Amino acid sequence: MHPYSPFATSRLKKFVHVAAFLAVLLASLPAYAVHAQDDIAQPVAPASLASLAEMLASAPGLTASPIPEGVELPASIPAEALAQMPDRTKYAVVGYRLEGDGLHATVQLPASQTAYIASGAPDNNFGGDAFINLGWEQVIYNAMRVLIQFDLGSLPANAQINNATFYINQSAITPAGDGQGMSFRAQFMQQAWNASNVTWNSANYLGGQSLPLGDIPPAVGWIEGGATDVVKAWRSGQPNNGLLITGDETANLGRWRQFYSRSIPALAPYILVDYTVNCDTTPPVATMGAPRSFEPAEFVVSWSAFDPEQPGCQASGVDWYNVRYRINGGGWSNWKDQSTSTSNTFKGWAPNGALVEFQVQAADRAGNLGAWSAIVSTRIDAEPPVASVNPLPQFTISPNFTVSWGGVDNLSGIAFYNLQVSKNDGNWQTLLSDTTATSFQVTGSSFGDKFEFRVQAVDNAGNAQPWSPNAQAFTVIFDEPIAVVLRFNPSVIKPTSPITTVIPVSWSTFSAPGTTITEYELRYRYTPFDGVTGNWLTWQTFPGATESANFDYTALGLGNGLYEFYALATNNLGQKQTFNPDNGAGQSVILDLNDQLLPAVYMPFVSNTASD
Repeated sequence: MHPYSPFATSRLKKFVHVAAFLAVLLASLPAYAVHAQDDIAQPVAPASLASLAEMLASAPGLTASPIPEGVELPASIPAEALAQMPDRTKYAVVGYRLEGDGLHATVQLPASQTAYIASGAPDNNFGGDAFINLGWEQVIYNAMRVLIQFDLGSLPANAQINNATFYINQSAITPAGDGQGMSFRAQFMQQAWNASNVTWNSANYLGGQSLPLGDIPPAVGWIEGGATDVVKAWRSGQPNNGLLITGDETANLGRWRQFYSRSIPALAPYILVDYTVNCDTTPPVATMGAPRSFEPAEFVVSWSAFDPEQPGCQASGVDWYNVRYRINGGGWSNWKDQSTSTSNTFKGWAPNGALVEFQVQAADRAGNLGAWSAIVSTRIDAEPPVASVNPLPQFTISPNFTVSWGGVDNLSGIAFYNLQVSKNDGNWQTLLSDTTATSFQVTGSSFGDKFEFRVQAVDNAGNAQPWSPNAQAFTVIFDEPIAVVLRFNPSVIKPTSPITTVIPVSWSTFSAPGTTITEYELRYRYTPFDGVTGNWLTWQTFPGATESANFDYTALGLGNGLYEFYALATNNLGQKQTFNPDNGAGQSVILDLNDQLLPAVYMPFVSNTASD
């Protein structure tokens, strides 16, 4: 023990068995995987399960603990009791059995090194102390951090780790009566260290991958925690340089914990490992699923494996996979390490146009690691295609017309199109889905219908062009000319009107660009005062250049009454205006040469000029 010992023996009077401490530390460690390369050595199984059983039979079991000389023993445990407790500083076979296709064993693995380092004494070594300390001591040592390492060399090369449990004996809690757990974190040590000379200055910055925070329970005595994942990590390629553990270093709280080091064999830290060695010595064969020639920035990659059986030995089955990738022939990047999944999404780690290659290897439950699979590859097409509808004329002179479109893609090519239409400003409706066509025949439209179109392209990598918020092309059906009779002035022909012997009729025409009017047919309908409305009759046809004529009602033997007129235009394509007197294209006039009609009421005149 260091000359300054804040660890009074009065605090060592309790000896209890409790479950916790590194429970969160070693139970929550991620399963660090093999960073496997092509030249990684494959596990070599013992000659037979029987020979391994013989080795375990001849290996030492749990033995009584020696009583160390010159070490202060806990007052709460008599020396005779310590001498009867197992020695925790030695490798020992706790038990084994040969069953079926495997050998099941439980062994004790001792801590090969324990030490602590202190920021208040940065050049001092505490590797030979009877205790290892964690937390913050306010007087001299300040921050104190634990270093611990375990020897896994006695485990068979192809042992399958079923379970591992860590045990350490907590000897004191400061301040006394502290009933709160102590938060901590742990890191894998990045370099080797030696308990006999390690110091704060030489080791504090060697911590690597940080592990999740946990709590050390406020209990004196044995505490335990799951260590399965960390043992698997060390066995699978993570360098076993031990752990650097950091506790609560809040200076004003002065909280720290004390644990027995290796100095008292009966109270030294150790790990119990339960493992199985299987007769299966043949590794599984892994295969990457073949991606498409082109894939988008994000796409699903899949893999699989099978574990072959051997004569007289059932295959143990696939346990996990390592998956790696490389971009444009560069170095391999580990993607999935010891993963049990058989697919995952590659999420945009390669630029557009990049060549991405994949490989997978699998391990079985017997610990056999297979070779890397054949390489599969794809090229990244991360950009969507661009397509648009070809322009349409403002007016289409046929109820049937063709809309067409086209597009371009930078890499994989266009796989199909989706075409949508909006009719008369309605909602977008899908005309075609997943089509390779580049044109569509619209039929059955009516005069005045407005059609708007937009198209979306999807390439062979699955990239979809965003829909245009606006129409890419539009047209209005103008498949017949429209003649409109102009309003009469005056609308009532009286005896005093400028012209009374005929009714002057004028009209104008709207026709589609590129067409000309060749003929007009003028129709009329006569309703005498207090008489019956007649039928629509053809008055006369006129050449296309004529847009006015005088209606001689006397020649037709007609008199006072209501006259209605409607013009029908015909263009050079032979398209004739549809007769529809209710569409507002016609006009009417009253002939009242006898002054039979009198105003029923006079309406006030309202000026649209703003007044002050």
